[in-house]
Amino acid sequence: MISFTSLATSAILWTATPTPEPTLYPAFEGDPNSVTPGVIGFLATAFIAIVTVLIIVDMNRRVRRVRYRELAQDTIRAEQDAAASDSAAKLGTAVDADPDLNADADLSADARDGDTPTQRVD
Repeated sequence: MISFTSLATSAILWTATPTPEPTLYPAFEGDPNSVTPGVIGFLATAFIAIVTVLIIVDMNRRVRRVRYRELAQDTIRAEQDAAASDSAAKLGTAVDADPDLNADADLSADARDGDTPTQRVD
């Protein structure tokens, strides 16, 4: 249990008023509601806002450029695939007529699968 001396000591310490410590700054004597950051604070805030807007505009420009490049690459791939399928269809009709074109058809089939030959076999 709590002893009487510890209870009395805590009551004395609780009611005692501490001596004020010296401060580095003098006490503010003006109206605390009229305190503003001033011109320097406004300029700092305006600078941060302007820089943020410029960074957002630059980021949007870069993202848009990446999207356009991706769209252009997809269009080029689609055109190349269409051209490859057209040439394969033309080779498919000519392969039956000429046995020498069978080797070319096999090479183009390998090229469409992603295995591009490094040397031409004649």
